[in-house]
Amino acid sequence: MQHAILAISASHLLYRRPDMAEICASHYAIVLRAMKHAVTRWKALHTRDQIALLATALALCWFETIDVNTSGALYHHLEASKFMFQTVKENLKAHDPSLFGFLAEQYAYLATVSNITLRSARFDPEMSQTLSLPSLALLNRGSNFYGCLFGCSHLVYETIPMICDLAKLRIEEGIAPSQASYQQYESILGELKAWRPTQRYFTEDFEYAGQLYREACLIFLESSFQGPDTTNSELYAAVESCLGRFLEVFAKMSYESPSWTTVMWPILTAGSHMRCPRQRGQLSDIILNSTFDMRAVDNTLHPLRLLWEKMAFDDGYYGSYGLEKVLKECGITMCVG
Repeated sequence: MQHAILAISASHLLYRRPDMAEICASHYAIVLRAMKHAVTRWKALHTRDQIALLATALALCWFETIDVNTSGALYHHLEASKFMFQTVKENLKAHDPSLFGFLAEQYAYLATVSNITLRSARFDPEMSQTLSLPSLALLNRGSNFYGCLFGCSHLVYETIPMICDLAKLRIEEGIAPSQASYQQYESILGELKAWRPTQRYFTEDFEYAGQLYREACLIFLESSFQGPDTTNSELYAAVESCLGRFLEVFAKMSYESPSWTTVMWPILTAGSHMRCPRQRGQLSDIILNSTFDMRAVDNTLHPLRLLWEKMAFDDGYYGSYGLEKVLKECGITMCVG
């Protein structure tokens, strides 16, 4: 764990200190070797050591996101974390319920926002089996770190995998939606429109983050329901008001807010649906003016710029499906966190 933290710290410093690259790589290599060795002895490890290994795997997930890994290394650590959680969760709950909750929030958050593509095979967090959790809203309720990553938006986050499932169904159906997919669409739409921030617990910036996710999920839902082969004026009109509200809320969000570090997913989702140069410029300015000295913040714009270049010549490069297409062409598997 110590080397994982040092690797994360060195990766942060790389933004201003390129000379830290060798130190960063060294700590990363050490922790990977140690992890591989420990995993081969998993069953023989004491519960305390298994829990430490789980925490290290989750730390590596954060490293891949912060270090802007483009080969999907995050997903290997998530798979390892899922296996470990399923094995140690009962002992972990008994040993330290607060530690379980803290690690569970990280896993649930990363597993949820790691899915930005709709046609590719996506990571299945198996949330109910892995965490024995019927609803994200129940995660850490009553603790002093409730919502440390999800803020006041648990119910909004829950719709992301639901929308991915709807997209899969719509791909199988083709252009005309079935009654089942339409009902699914209406149900998710109703949940998103009914969502309200829990003001009693959270500051204004957490509410802004929730609103960003809500608008991005509404966009994601409309695009998914239309399917991969449909880009028309109806879809453009459906997402336009959401894009306007997204930018309006994003402009209000303080750069000092911790919530700023959790909005990579909505930025990619909303940005991939922006056709207007003015909107793209506004989004770019907000991101580039950020006071967070993190490569992950600046590099969020990179895939969007690749997409926008393609979109100028081909309507097929639009939205989440277009983003997926351009990432595949460029050999990029993003680590979103």
